[in-house]
Amino acid sequence: MRVISQDGTIDMPYDYFSLYISWAKIASGKVEDRNVFSIVCHNLSSPNGTKLAEYSTEEKVKKAMKMLRIAYENNVFYHCTAGSKCFEEVRSILSEEQFQKATTEYFQFPAEEELE
Repeated sequence: MRVISQDGTIDMPYDYFSLYISWAKIASGKVEDRNVFSIVCHNLSSPNGTKLAEYSTEEKVKKAMKMLRIAYENNVFYHCTAGSKCFEEVRSILSEEQFQKATTEYFQFPAEEELE
């Protein structure tokens, strides 16, 4: 499965990196300080980390990470059961949209407003 950054500029295989949540307080002289929660990728080619997504609340960043885990679990299930009787049974239960979502080979982090 591939993971795509929130803005679509980074696309990489999920198996070759680790992700973590980073938190920062942004200070501005004219505007109130605000918190920013980022999902950061770390691997050999980016030892200092590369930001994949940014959200305004801890709840949203955790929800985005949970969405990634669910997409990955669905993808693993799809690969393990493809062609089996179990797979055909699951396919018959799901709507076309649900089936497409469960068998997609990529995940793109959602925009801030998609997590409202």
